[in-house]
Amino acid sequence: MRPPPAPSSSRTRTRWRRALSWGLGAFLLLHAVVNVLLATGLLARVLNPLFADRMQVGWSHGWSVVPGTVHVRELTLTRQEPGDGHWRLDIDRAEVNLSLLGLLRRRFETESLDVQGLRVRIHPGKPRSGELELEGAPWKLMLHGVTVHDVHALEVDEVRLTGITEVTGEMEMEAGQRISIRDVRLKLGRGALTLQGEAMAHVEEGTGGFTLEAHRQGTGAQLDLLSGLTEGRLQLSAALPSFGAMQRLLPRLAGARLEGGAGRVEVDVRIQDGHLAPGSRLKGSGEAITLPVGPLRLRAPWRLEGDVRAAGDEPARVGLRLTLSPVRVESRKGQLLETSEARIVLVSKTARLGRELPDMRMELHAARSNPLDLRVLNAWTGQGFQVESGQASLEGSTRGNPGEGRGTAHLELSTENLQSRWGGTLLRGRVLLDVDARKLGVHRDTVKLDGTRLVLRDVSVRTGKDHELAWNGTLAFPEATLSLSSPRITARFSGSFSNAAPFIALLTDQGSLPHVLSPLLTARDLKVSGDVSMGEDGAKLTKLRARGEGLELHGQADSAQGSTRAVLLVKVGTVPVGVEVTPEGAHLQVLEPQRWYEQRTGEPVN
Repeated sequence: MRPPPAPSSSRTRTRWRRALSWGLGAFLLLHAVVNVLLATGLLARVLNPLFADRMQVGWSHGWSVVPGTVHVRELTLTRQEPGDGHWRLDIDRAEVNLSLLGLLRRRFETESLDVQGLRVRIHPGKPRSGELELEGAPWKLMLHGVTVHDVHALEVDEVRLTGITEVTGEMEMEAGQRISIRDVRLKLGRGALTLQGEAMAHVEEGTGGFTLEAHRQGTGAQLDLLSGLTEGRLQLSAALPSFGAMQRLLPRLAGARLEGGAGRVEVDVRIQDGHLAPGSRLKGSGEAITLPVGPLRLRAPWRLEGDVRAAGDEPARVGLRLTLSPVRVESRKGQLLETSEARIVLVSKTARLGRELPDMRMELHAARSNPLDLRVLNAWTGQGFQVESGQASLEGSTRGNPGEGRGTAHLELSTENLQSRWGGTLLRGRVLLDVDARKLGVHRDTVKLDGTRLVLRDVSVRTGKDHELAWNGTLAFPEATLSLSSPRITARFSGSFSNAAPFIALLTDQGSLPHVLSPLLTARDLKVSGDVSMGEDGAKLTKLRARGEGLELHGQADSAQGSTRAVLLVKVGTVPVGVEVTPEGAHLQVLEPQRWYEQRTGEPVN
């Protein structure tokens, strides 16, 4: 029997053409389906339910001309993070060489991604316990060959940066688990850095690059992006529209109105293994900053310098120096005070980015000012207390190490040839006002002076009877506020006097010292406390307490229009006596003095 004849070559070619036609038809059909899915948004509706880790994608227009290459317009990619956090990418136009098969394996993988117009919004949120666990297997983003032209804005919480013109690099991300960003290069043109809608700086130009590797460390942990910066560098120059825009970064000036100070800064930041690296530099300067403080104005041009240095095997240290020179204090009538320079220096070991700097040391120095005529205070103190002569100089310094909680920073006001009058009493001596600069708070109409110390030395008291009494004393003010709109200082004080001369002056202002109170002349080492309020209408003391050798005193006193009034309960030895001081003289209350005092003052006596 003969074998069947072999098929002809024409029949073979026909079968191949038919198979090729079917394959091409199926491919074109699949390509058409992909275009339909892209054009109608059905692909997004299919993908979004698959994103079990809170991610959503969408676009307004999409098409594919070359298989595997997708074009989209108005693409958005969002992800909801734990603790009300979220991030969002808005892309105007994109061309992406995308692996469609990767989508079936929960991988958004590209060979190239070319983006025109991008806005990035990031709000980290504050995760609570249990919120960091992911729902199902996370998606993986594998973005290779990324080029972005024209970044409209990068927004992180209330910080916004514009002016990034081009970015290139690669990114791999497993949502909530790891993120790897490699070989990123960026260029900056003209843009702005804003905080809460207010311009902090106008960026002129700059370049940058970085590499980041961050991994989630264990259950309940978050990705620490800042610490994951293995290397990077950012160089830029910027103009500052006003130094005042930075005041919200300075807690002690939170309510103040810093004005002016426009200038420029140049920044070169280098990062290595999540730390600021040696070679980092900051340099800037600007016009005069103006700080209105009630009727006064402080004015000073500024200069800022910072760097990171390493010496041998020692850890790298970061230093920042702010210099104000010269510093002038002005009133409506002209200049009151001037010092050639005020300088603040901060030095610390470097730390991982985003963490508090360890071992911080602060140095403050304000050069000794020119003498200030203290008679300018008379406009604030009213008729009850008036300065007749005297000058004061201001000087600033630091002591210790504030970074270890042991240091102090001081502004010292020392006087010379001070002579003043309280009612009918003449006071002479030296005064040192020591302000704890760490607690100094400047607000719109008030200045907080908590921690201030007043040192009195060689003070003499001369009354109308022409006898002089001398004393030394120290008063500490744990709470003190200077109001500026209507000049007044209110404070709580405690301290000590070497003797009872201040109270003798109070009692003998309008008359002689009652005989029963003569032991006051020998009282020593008084411990005192109370509240004081002093302004244009005079001075007032309340809750006054004093205790010394054989002496105990409770009292209230006020001085206005040149006259003094006081109600005192004085115990000399074991005998209490009430004393009322009026412009006519001192009057004694011997019967039930404690009850009398409580009725007159409303203050109970224990």
